[in-house]
Amino acid sequence: MNRESLLEKRAQLVAACENHATVATPDAVRAFDLAEEEIRGIDAQLEGMAVRGRLDAIKAKNSQVVARPENRGGGNDAELARFFATRGREGSGSLDLRTTLTVGTAATAGNTVPQSVMTGEFVKWLDWADPIRQLATVQTVPNNLRLPVIDSRTTVTATAETVAYTESNFTTILKTFGAYKATATTPVTEELLFDSSIDIAAEVVADHARAHGKYRAEKHTKGTGSSQEQGILYDDTSWQYSVKTGATNVAPDFDDIISLYTTVPTAYAQNGSWIMNQATWGSLLQLKAATTGTYLYDGMQGMMLQDGAAGMLMGRPVYISEFADVYLSGTARNLIWFGDLARAYRIVDRKEVSFVVDPYSSSGSGIINYRSSMRSDAQIVDKRAGGVIINKA
Repeated sequence: MNRESLLEKRAQLVAACENHATVATPDAVRAFDLAEEEIRGIDAQLEGMAVRGRLDAIKAKNSQVVARPENRGGGNDAELARFFATRGREGSGSLDLRTTLTVGTAATAGNTVPQSVMTGEFVKWLDWADPIRQLATVQTVPNNLRLPVIDSRTTVTATAETVAYTESNFTTILKTFGAYKATATTPVTEELLFDSSIDIAAEVVADHARAHGKYRAEKHTKGTGSSQEQGILYDDTSWQYSVKTGATNVAPDFDDIISLYTTVPTAYAQNGSWIMNQATWGSLLQLKAATTGTYLYDGMQGMMLQDGAAGMLMGRPVYISEFADVYLSGTARNLIWFGDLARAYRIVDRKEVSFVVDPYSSSGSGIINYRSSMRSDAQIVDKRAGGVIINKA
């Protein structure tokens, strides 16, 4: 592609990023990151074109000029200084070194721009996605949700001719989903917004969305259910099935995996998923046969990544949650969950992450406030759809 085509493509991607940042749903955040990576690739191509054109122009002016600071004998020092300061940045919008704001404080987010930064780029942390939200049933409602849940089912009895039917009724319990609120606010100086070579506003919005996702992921795993979401690994008594390792100083092994898999009813197990901490998954992979010293895990066939899963156990995918507990000898912990999350767990949002840009309340200090909030609840709705492995007697 020529330079004009690249610039046109880059403009389209930037517009898409602005739209994703405004929506800020989990899917939009992922699309934002993909578009951002594509922009960087285009910037690299534009940078190469700009630098090559700049070097050719300098060489044309004086064939003895070499773009090295120790060899400037026949060149124009002002021209070379300008070249090294801009690296041919004009018009390319590329990832170049640029001097911008020199004063900033953490309180106003000014610390995100030191004296020199790579323009257009933030190096981001890689946050785990929320596998529970990915697998559970998620819905959005405008107010509190009252959900009747069948607690026991109708049974059928063999009946002889002329014998009265045996009465049998299903029973229900009522689950009420509220809306637990979580918020964040980021004050940003006008100077940072206007002078930075990075789109600070878009980055703030995207980072808030990531932070809310991570906050909810923790609650979906270990939430107490009291004034917050109910997590799937908080209390083993919330589930119909549990497998105990035998003692608090005994870690889970493949016998426990087989026991839980074969305890959960087949109708649930056939669509089941495993949820555990990465350290727990690593401990299982390291288990070896006592006599031969060979690994018990069935090799690379089970290690194939599928739809975000880290591997397979009993033919079902393993998903990693950084918030799941890790084995601690002497302390009983719910370490592994298995079951059909779509039927076991319900996440109810009032709406996804919402943003408010407030340029007024701190305008006298030249600060714009970015505020985000999310209201959500989550509960176990079918206790028979899964179970846990816990290290206790």
